[in-house]
Amino acid sequence: MKKILVKLLAFTIGVVFIIAMPITSFADEGDLSGKAVNTGALLSPSKTIEEQLLELPESKREEAYIKYYKSEYIDENDDACYSENRDTTWSHLFGIMAYKQDTTYYCVPAACKTCIQYLTGSSPSQSTIASDLGTTVNGTPFGNAITYLNSHQTATIYVSKPGTTNLATMKNDFYDAVVSYNDPPLVGLAFTTNSGWAYDTTGHAMCIGSARNDKEYFKLLDPYIPWVNPNASMYYSKTASSIHSAMSSFGYGYDY
Repeated sequence: MKKILVKLLAFTIGVVFIIAMPITSFADEGDLSGKAVNTGALLSPSKTIEEQLLELPESKREEAYIKYYKSEYIDENDDACYSENRDTTWSHLFGIMAYKQDTTYYCVPAACKTCIQYLTGSSPSQSTIASDLGTTVNGTPFGNAITYLNSHQTATIYVSKPGTTNLATMKNDFYDAVVSYNDPPLVGLAFTTNSGWAYDTTGHAMCIGSARNDKEYFKLLDPYIPWVNPNASMYYSKTASSIHSAMSSFGYGYDY
């Protein structure tokens, strides 16, 4: 924690704000039978922590900064960490709801609705959220999600990590979000049936709803899967390594 405070004191808000180009993520339009989703995603650098802080009120910046760096200082010998001698247990965001996306390109609006509904107890329609996010038939600027989440609730502060984030940090962030911060992470993914997923997509957004105490499994809320299989569960577990691989493949990271 001392290292965090030193960093925080050294940090100056007078950084140059770099305007990031929009990042696009959306689900398939048209034939759903086994082909990879064509996202047409726009490449863009991830927002730095400095850029994220400048979007927040000054009173919230220290909290966001500490949350961003907290996972880098987790002590693997801490008694709270998982031990092989302990049974695995799940922690859940009880009452969280998965919403089928209203259109095949509404994955980000549907995921944001899940977050806002859980954190506040109510949420706008997906079409209203889509309008606020800048969603079109070509998709949603994925980077707009964190701005939307932070401006439409006060229960928590979201921060964003890039797609280059390593597996250990991602696991710590997801677990901490569920267990300590009681907020659902939102992650951008790209995956195929060949890697054990239910369908192929080159760009999609889901929320995390549960975390296992060994951090090896997490449960996802998938707003798109009913478009592929109406009988499929929208709430299912995947290994952390599978999620990390899919997150890295997409390249746009996660908000937590």
